[in-house]
Amino acid sequence: MENGTGFNMGEEFATLDFNSSWLEKRFIRTMETLAGEPDKSIWCCSENRAEAKAIYRLLNNEKLDREEILRTHRETTVRRMAQSERTILAIQDTTGLNYNGQTRMEGIGYICEQTLGVNIHSCLAVTVDGLMLGVLAQSSYNRPQPSDKTRTHDSKKNRPLEEKESYRWVQTLGESTGALPEGIRIVTVCDREGDMYELFDEAAQSGQSFLIRIAQNRKTAGNKKILDEIREKPCAGRVKVRIPRDSRRGFKERETVLQIRKR
Repeated sequence: MENGTGFNMGEEFATLDFNSSWLEKRFIRTMETLAGEPDKSIWCCSENRAEAKAIYRLLNNEKLDREEILRTHRETTVRRMAQSERTILAIQDTTGLNYNGQTRMEGIGYICEQTLGVNIHSCLAVTVDGLMLGVLAQSSYNRPQPSDKTRTHDSKKNRPLEEKESYRWVQTLGESTGALPEGIRIVTVCDREGDMYELFDEAAQSGQSFLIRIAQNRKTAGNKKILDEIREKPCAGRVKVRIPRDSRRGFKERETVLQIRKR
């Protein structure tokens, strides 16, 4: 059955297995409802009061397995990838859900030193033309306390990678690129948070390509700084870009020149 967008949820979650046919049908019906008007709350996009209550009951059902939902959606996403272009962008980023207004909830955790909530780290499969195909990997995390005053800077720095929040970038790279059909080239795309040696090493070990916005002017294999090496490349052109004002950081609107260089 299709929703208002023409997207078939029955096909999307065809292999879904909650060990309950009723729960599986209820979940698919819920996805059709939510996808029909994704910009609205559960209450507003539901057909009536009864449907809204049914969705809330579904979300509270202990048999609703998040990992099973992601598994079947990923399977369908991979099939779309196989039918699409040979090069797919695997774009990682983190979204913070702010629960500061939920004062009656206990044990929420923190997404930073002052804000209650949960961080959702996702990896989206996107074609080079910008068409979103689905989610390849997703995880959530937060901090039980606002901050840990007992740890020194050195102790935090020397922790095993698996204990650091930054580990999500490396872990997601492995999860998003594993078990894919042959012939699909994945290019992992990250922002400045992904500029870490461990991620480069993981990509190199698995033979994966990546595009990461650098935060550090690191040395290359040729013992040169990255930015110095880029400047030595032939300039293919220049583009003027207007950067909007950022009132939170006190930056005025400004114009800059983007240089496009090629290998």
